[in-house]
Amino acid sequence: MKTMLSLMLLCAAPVALAANYGEPMPAGEPVAISAAAADPSAHAASPAKFSGRITQVCQKKGCWVVLEDEGSSARVMAKDHGFEVPKDASGRAVAYGQLQMEPISEEHARHLVEDDGAAAPAERELRIVATAIEILD
Repeated sequence: MKTMLSLMLLCAAPVALAANYGEPMPAGEPVAISAAAADPSAHAASPAKFSGRITQVCQKKGCWVVLEDEGSSARVMAKDHGFEVPKDASGRAVAYGQLQMEPISEEHARHLVEDDGAAAPAERELRIVATAIEILD
C-alpha cells in the first residue's frame, strides 16, 4: 500500500509547465526567429507563431521581450499593452502575433533605453505585435 501511495505522489509531483500570457496560444508549429528574419515578408501576411530564447524583458512593466535565435532577434510587443510577462522571464518562448519590420523613432529608442533598460536599438527592428506569449522553460 505504501508503494502505491508513493507512486501516486510521484505522479502528482510538479513538473515544468509552460507559462502562458495573453490570449490562449493557437495550435501549430512556430517559425524560428532566424527563419523569420531571413525573409520577413514571407512571414508577415498573417499572424503566426514564432520561437526563440528570451534575451531581454521590459524592466518597467514586462510589456515586451526580445526573442533571439541563431544571431537574429525580434522584439515581441504585447498588443495594446494587453498583458505583461514577469520582468525576470527567461528561457525559450513562443509568441503569436503579426510580424513587422518597423522603423524606430528617436523617441521610442530613448524610451527603450532610459525607461526599460534595453540596449540601443537599430534604426529598424523586426517586431512581433503579439496577442500571446508562452514561456516554455
